[in-house]
Amino acid sequence: MRTSLLFALLVAAGCGSVVQPECQMMPSAQGGYVLRFTRTAAAAAGCDTQNPDETSDVWIFDTLANSQVRAKSVAMPYPDPPVATLPAGLIGAGQFTSREADSNSLCHIASMTTMTDGSGASLLSYSPTNFESIGSAALQNAEFKADVTMTAGACTAAYTVQALSPAVGCNSDADCDPFKQPLSSGIFSPFDQGCHKDAWTAAVTPYLSSVVGHAVSGVCFLNKPYPSLK
Repeated sequence: MRTSLLFALLVAAGCGSVVQPECQMMPSAQGGYVLRFTRTAAAAAGCDTQNPDETSDVWIFDTLANSQVRAKSVAMPYPDPPVATLPAGLIGAGQFTSREADSNSLCHIASMTTMTDGSGASLLSYSPTNFESIGSAALQNAEFKADVTMTAGACTAAYTVQALSPAVGCNSDADCDPFKQPLSSGIFSPFDQGCHKDAWTAAVTPYLSSVVGHAVSGVCFLNKPYPSLK
């Protein structure tokens, strides 16, 4: 009788429905996301170097009011010395299509404004679309996938992207362990991930080395295609 009464009270209180988490990117204080870029078609003639088969970057995100999202690539440094007005396009802008994750615990951004360093001949720019992240309470949008058009100089190519936060440099799988002592890697334990040292990681290891103050030869990253869960 007591069990039946408790069930009735729960249903009456609306506890039978699931409230989805709010869509928010892992904040900049978490160290950003490592992105793995995979080109979707052959590069244009003479563009294999500037548009390689695979490459990487680290993007820093913050979520603002009204589900607005801002992103910046560490490959596009802030002006030095600082200036009162940032170069146009240095910060990418987008918005989640809904405030909460959908019934599948996913969050979406249709597109973001193009991020560009605006440096002329050495121009680097990213145009992200079809952004999807896992917005469950357990994973908190720490992984996403997207389509990105990348321009480097006179070369442009389409890429698929898989990304993981936090961005962690490594020399072995032990560095990526969520339960490492005395300090965790900070990566959520449900992800199937480890230390990757493939050629695509070379674009981000210098930055990650500078963050930790010593040389790292790889990056903690997902072992399988999205969503790469255990």
